[in-house]
Amino acid sequence: MTAESISIASRIAASQLQPAQSLEGHPPQQERTATFGEVFADSLQKVNHLQKEADKAIEGLATGDRTDIAQTMIAVQKASLSFEIMKQVRNQLVQAYEDVLRMPV
Repeated sequence: MTAESISIASRIAASQLQPAQSLEGHPPQQERTATFGEVFADSLQKVNHLQKEADKAIEGLATGDRTDIAQTMIAVQKASLSFEIMKQVRNQLVQAYEDVLRMPV
């Protein structure tokens, strides 16, 4: 190996260790990851949205605006299932919190 090829290899290795540069010479923006609280709040909003859709479907069926009972039942089951899953997540969070409280210091 010549000195020039060693120099090129060392520059390549050094550039791989440094953050990549965009065409303008600025480091690329790192994607922001959502926190657990944000993900949990988003999930709660989605569950709430499904509950509201199910309520509207039931109301529409009761008033005669909707005639498709199958779609109404699907909406109700989606809302029910998402609520049950959210309850299980909440129960696991409470259990984990209680486990942390019981840890000796």
